[in-house]
Amino acid sequence: MRRIPAPSYPRRIHLRLIPVYRSLAILAFLLMAFPGFSASEWVRAGVNTNQPIWGLREGLLWAIPPAGFRPPEPRGLIRLGAPILPGGGHDLVNFIAIEPIVRSHRGYSELERSQADRRSGKRIHARPSEGGAATNLVPGSVRQLPGGHEELEVVLDVEKFENGAHVRLVIRQRSDRPDEIELGVFKQPDSAALDECILTATMGNMARTRRLWLKDEVVNSLELYRDYKGTAFAPTKEFPLARLHRTVSGSVLVAVTNDEEAPATVFPFPRSRLWHYGGRPVTQYWAKPAGTFRDDLRAAVNARYTYWLSDKPIPGGIAFENFELRERFYDGQIFVFGITDRTPEALGFVK
Repeated sequence: MRRIPAPSYPRRIHLRLIPVYRSLAILAFLLMAFPGFSASEWVRAGVNTNQPIWGLREGLLWAIPPAGFRPPEPRGLIRLGAPILPGGGHDLVNFIAIEPIVRSHRGYSELERSQADRRSGKRIHARPSEGGAATNLVPGSVRQLPGGHEELEVVLDVEKFENGAHVRLVIRQRSDRPDEIELGVFKQPDSAALDECILTATMGNMARTRRLWLKDEVVNSLELYRDYKGTAFAPTKEFPLARLHRTVSGSVLVAVTNDEEAPATVFPFPRSRLWHYGGRPVTQYWAKPAGTFRDDLRAAVNARYTYWLSDKPIPGGIAFENFELRERFYDGQIFVFGITDRTPEALGFVK
């Protein structure tokens, strides 16, 4: 797989080359004269890139088809790119799939065929905030937060599923939390009643995630699935709320990491960059802010011994593939996903 070129940005204004008082004056003028001007370096589809990509230039970027970070990439997924490469370049780290459950029947945004063209993968479109037809080049809206920070909001419509589920996602990203996105899940008026709507980080094998960080323990995939050597998904394992880490603010947090010192030196397929993770180690996590979860919240993982659609064993042994938080559905429920350079210990986890 190859990387696509970085999104095209307009020429940057180098305020640091101007005396401080002139910088402040220019910034104030831009904020008053151009309502769309943002002090943060946002990437916004239709504003400073001609691809459906959003996020912070030096933080987490996320994209929907046809944009991505290593084409070809499956449709029906939110693609996540982080600045993990030498020099701060972005590369694909994971996908988020949308998997609603209706009367115990689970939908799969990546695998189900679109009703429009019968191709695999449900269509995902960004919705203009002022209404109108969905398209791919919607910039989203940026609002000021207390303390001078900013928040970008983009609404995504997901094509209706075979089980009758029809949902939209509201994705928000804050300038003071550049490594994470918040995903709100809402039921469309014509949707069937939902048991759950699972948002799953579905490609842990890119970074060969083997350590699952819980409340006061680290679960290793090599031990959890010690005897598994098949080519399908290893069975899903769940961990209830009581085993999940709580932050000082009361949020629930669960994380996965690689167990290698230099993952970029490993090439799963010789003389190829297929499934090659070329960046520095990162921590991937799901979070639920205080007040947004109930007693049925739990973390879930499965694993693979071989790569998807392959009999090639994963170097170093079986690794977690799908990684998610699950709870019964309620309209507007929130899940937070992050990819960060911070270690689990820096996030408050204790071994």
